[in-house]
Amino acid sequence: MTRRDDPRSIETRDRLVEAAIELFGLNGFAGTSTRAIASQANASLGAIPYHFKTKEKLYLAAAASIAEQVSQKLGPVLSAFEAEIYSAPLSRKKAISLLEEIFTPFVTMLASSDSEKWARFTLREQAAPSKAFEILYASDIGRFFRAVIHLTAIASGDAPASQTARIRGLTLVGQALAFRAARALSLRTLEVENLGATEITLITAAIRENIRLLQYV
Repeated sequence: MTRRDDPRSIETRDRLVEAAIELFGLNGFAGTSTRAIASQANASLGAIPYHFKTKEKLYLAAAASIAEQVSQKLGPVLSAFEAEIYSAPLSRKKAISLLEEIFTPFVTMLASSDSEKWARFTLREQAAPSKAFEILYASDIGRFFRAVIHLTAIASGDAPASQTARIRGLTLVGQALAFRAARALSLRTLEVENLGATEITLITAAIRENIRLLQYV
């Protein structure tokens, strides 16, 4: 059998993970067979136990892949601003400015076609959290949420890490998530087939407006 570090073996593993993300997202863990994943990936059934040992470990590998891909989108902007985000003292005006900055790539990521398969997978984890949820939250997804809540507390004058600050931060994130979680409704309402550059610009502008309202809280 081909060595695991052989390029062909790595390619097969990557195809299995991508197929797993799509099928687990569509049908859930119980509703997805390893045979279906292998077929979708154009791989042999034996490739799954060879690379992952079990179906559960393949599921966790799918979650890790999503976390890595999200980190590629959000990580650079978080790294660029993190020193400022957690500096002290930070004015309300500066906190609002930083919130606007970090939300732009988040909205762009959610509106992209790449995130469609990720969203189905992660929404299932929201409904019934498993070990995969911990993998997702431990990544830059959780890092992004923590930064939003920290900045929201400063921008609104709330006590740091208070429930009020957390709820305000989650409300801001929810505005962006709605366009992915309720994608069909969003497209029907906006009367478009896809969220293009124009729609992304308008969504981002609307969320920025709501962020700026924190100064009046």
